[in-house]
Amino acid sequence: MRNLIRRLGHFKVIALITISAIISAEIITYAVIQIFSFPYHLPSTPIVTFLVTVLLAPLILWPLIKLLLFIDELEQKMYNLATYDSMTKLFSRQAFFKRALSLHETFKESNRPYSVCIIDIDNFKSINDTYGHACGDKVLINFGEIFSKIFDSSYIIGRVGGEEFAVVVDTDANTLKEEMDKLHQKVLNTKVPYKNNNILYTISMGIFENKTPNTFTFDEALSNADDALYEAKVTDKNKTVIFSNSLSIRNVSKKTSYSRYRKS
Repeated sequence: MRNLIRRLGHFKVIALITISAIISAEIITYAVIQIFSFPYHLPSTPIVTFLVTVLLAPLILWPLIKLLLFIDELEQKMYNLATYDSMTKLFSRQAFFKRALSLHETFKESNRPYSVCIIDIDNFKSINDTYGHACGDKVLINFGEIFSKIFDSSYIIGRVGGEEFAVVVDTDANTLKEEMDKLHQKVLNTKVPYKNNNILYTISMGIFENKTPNTFTFDEALSNADDALYEAKVTDKNKTVIFSNSLSIRNVSKKTSYSRYRKS
């Protein structure tokens, strides 16, 4: 019903229902008269039925349809708030993890590989401290717009932290890195206008390919992508690193890595 209202609009739906009500009322009136042989003058009965239906149906339907549209709009807003990040228009943290875990379970059944990428905007705290949080918001909005233009719906993309984003996709690590290089280059060529300044920013990325999702959990895949991101952050930033086993040996513990690179 709500899909019909969305397609046709308020007025067309009321007109359609009113016409249907008139036809139904005329048929029912005629049938009742024929069955019970009411002593009404037949020519006038359909006219009265028609006039009553035309007058009453819109009066009853108008507030009901309006209420239904209001509820539908409210539900859509609530869905969007729960699903999309209000600033970047990418998936929210909750929506991202829900879809990423679902993808993991799908690939787990067939033991198909997939890749995870974690992205962090470099020196974001410095941007906020230097130009203010409004400028930082513009950088986030700009990054979300770039992301949306480059990648299609096959990529599960979400904002999982303040200036941190994550991607899950059905591809190998090297192919994902090639795609992420496009993002990298686009960001490097972008200037974010703010007041009298053109803000330049860079990103660091860590990639991990989960080749055995039936034995390697999504959290473990994310953790390894995080280690690769940490490596990118502590080796001059503005780069993409693909996870290797040597990283997990060289890197410090997860908690320490979080506290270090998320401050810059």
